Amino acid sequence: MARVKNNKNFSPLKLMQFRECNISSQNLKNLNWKILRSFLTCKEGFTLKEIKTFQGAKSCCRIIYSDGYLIIKEVSSSNTLKVYNLNGHNRTPFLKSTICDSEEWKDRSFGITPILNFSSQSTQKHGFKTGLYYITTAKLHVLNFYDGTVNAVTLPVNYRFSGISIDEETHTLAVSSVKNLKGNLLMVFALYEYYPCLAFQQLLQIQKSTFGLSITGAEVNQGLLLTLHQSNKVKIYSLATVCQQQGSSPLPVLFEIETVNHVMLIGTTPYHLIKATHVNSFFIQNLEDGRALGTVEARPDSFDPYLGFHPDASPRLIFTDNGTLRLFDIVTKDGVSTLVPGNLHSRPASEANALGERLTATTTRSGRTIRKPTNSSSYSQTTDDEETVQIIWDYEDDLNILAILYAFQVNERDSYFKLTLDLVDSLSGKRLRRIELDQKIRTSPYDTPELFLRLDADQCLISISRSSRTSILLFRFISTSK
Repeated sequence: MARVKNNKNFSPLKLMQFRECNISSQNLKNLNWKILRSFLTCKEGFTLKEIKTFQGAKSCCRIIYSDGYLIIKEVSSSNTLKVYNLNGHNRTPFLKSTICDSEEWKDRSFGITPILNFSSQSTQKHGFKTGLYYITTAKLHVLNFYDGTVNAVTLPVNYRFSGISIDEETHTLAVSSVKNLKGNLLMVFALYEYYPCLAFQQLLQIQKSTFGLSITGAEVNQGLLLTLHQSNKVKIYSLATVCQQQGSSPLPVLFEIETVNHVMLIGTTPYHLIKATHVNSFFIQNLEDGRALGTVEARPDSFDPYLGFHPDASPRLIFTDNGTLRLFDIVTKDGVSTLVPGNLHSRPASEANALGERLTATTTRSGRTIRKPTNSSSYSQTTDDEETVQIIWDYEDDLNILAILYAFQVNERDSYFKLTLDLVDSLSGKRLRRIELDQKIRTSPYDTPELFLRLDADQCLISISRSSRTSILLFRFISTSK
């Protein structure tokens, strides 16, 4: 390590490379992740430094990233995507390729995150190659990050398609059409298998005569078909059974629930259900034996609180409410499961409103959510004397770290948002490190910034969408040793 100490600005990954020659390959991977985790959470010796800012269209606010590749929608053209390799020579980001298409790329037709794509030669972990699916007016496209190639298949004619959902349980890609509320046919799903190769399976029609006149929508997720109905009802079907018995009526319903605003999530370790019994009140139930685990309540004045299952598929929950985050453990003893609350995480206490003025909060996180309430802007509910905070989180599975970003508004003459990043141990819920970022996000009185976060190894991406464009900030942990 003496060789390293004489150099400035080494990244944690570079330091790990110096160790590799002395470590057996059998234990190298696990040990490297432990080393990297210790570097990132060390309060001295490594700082989070901004490397580059990418500009994109406002409609491309979510972070589309995987395996070191970042995809951004061009500011001036709705038909152009730019693919950046963030790990070029000396880990310098560079533009890998530019993808143009003659058809318009609808904002909602992008996959929110890259998905696993079939490939025959170069493969990544799990035997897949990383890619991105998106749709245009008439085609389903598969973008290869590495060489910039795009393959496409024609979507079924006579329908207008508007969105994509990925069912990893069954390797099914569901392309959904727009809704037709007037006729018998509400909507259709064009179902594709994406492993081992992209292949059209069938067209699944969602008809009112089959699923009921009260149906208002449908979703595909986790090997299930969910139909949304009036009076806050959700019916759950086996996707495979519905595909096999399409056209017959009635179809077998696995179960039916009543939940406010169609809020419903399903966890699989073991099978648990989250639903909303009232506004800002979440009920947790074991699906295998029907037992209730309890209720998690948000504050009555909370804006869009969130309760969801931990993305590591463990029997734990993540709860965000009014700018705070808390982990809950589902503990089973003598056959009885209970909820055990963990540490509460919140924004820096020094910045808290000492006068106790009203705080509004919103949370964003892509995850295993099947259905969430319709989002509205917390900013429209504030006044000049009120404070707004956004809390955004991401899970780094290799490091087993939760990254929590607090963006809270400072009401000065030129108001701005201040950013604070927490690194939290995903198992214990203990905060490992707090990092105050230097960036001030300037806003206008009518500006509504939307933020997203992604932590991957020693890289941190923060997306800030406002006005007419999106800025994606790339940070890295850099050694401060001299």
